[in-house]
Amino acid sequence: MKKIMLILSVSLFFYNCSETEVLDETGRMEVTDFNLPELPENYHYEGWLLVDGSYVSVGQITNDSIQNNRARFDEIEVTDLATAQSFAITVEASGSAAPSNYVLILGDFNGNSATLTSDAQVSNGVMGLAKRISASYTVQNASVPSEDQGNYGVNGIWFFKGTDDTMETTIQLEYGDIDYQAWLTKTGSDGLEYDLNMGVIENDTIGDNSRIFIPSAYASNIPDFSGEDFLQLPSANAGSFPEGFFPVDVRGAKLILTPIPNGYNNVTVPFPISILETTVPNDAVKDPNLVRDFQINTNFGATATKL
Repeated sequence: MKKIMLILSVSLFFYNCSETEVLDETGRMEVTDFNLPELPENYHYEGWLLVDGSYVSVGQITNDSIQNNRARFDEIEVTDLATAQSFAITVEASGSAAPSNYVLILGDFNGNSATLTSDAQVSNGVMGLAKRISASYTVQNASVPSEDQGNYGVNGIWFFKGTDDTMETTIQLEYGDIDYQAWLTKTGSDGLEYDLNMGVIENDTIGDNSRIFIPSAYASNIPDFSGEDFLQLPSANAGSFPEGFFPVDVRGAKLILTPIPNGYNNVTVPFPISILETTVPNDAVKDPNLVRDFQINTNFGATATKL
């Protein structure tokens, strides 16, 4: 009888230890109140606890989670969950080593809840990507020689200022596992919006990878900076734009800068995250020295809650 009681006591001891370990070593949380766009195939969001500046993954946030406005996570180390000061959401490519530099939204916990925004700098010093970069632009026809300037109006957007030896970049971006794509969105005479691809930017001080709107006769005049003169309709897109759309008057158009994971390059549709944006003033004039700033898009957001 004593032997049976001993076995029962030992069994109960291990059962209680197992139960205690589950309760003590794992925790749960959720992310809700999504204001995030759905991502293209092969890309996803990922949630991270920030513990003394270190990233601890809680798992992926899929398009289904965004549609249902809830992503729940469990089996989180309870110590990490309890001591995390902040929470961040990054953009990741499938199969990539994480976390990426593409920190889209983040925020400090206030009690058990954290409001995540794109313009935050949290208490442990981590900043969202939008806070770590900046961009400005000038309105000018940089590829057009002086003798032809009178043939064009306000048709160019460029990421540099000055002329000749005084030229200098107006963008300060971070790269590594991120590149950038610039777009100009212009409303046509048909009332529809058209997204004009200004190319992929891989460096602050070299040209982008696309100059499809600049006539070949002006190719030798293109400066070694990113930007575009919207002067001609590319033959591959003939019929895609309303009559009289080109040369494009950039006044009143929207400008967006979208960080893109390395390897992404859709030339017709912007990556769904425009992290910096602005609108060209309706009274803009051509001036290589007049610099105008982009602003952070603060529409992105979510709420992280420790359960």
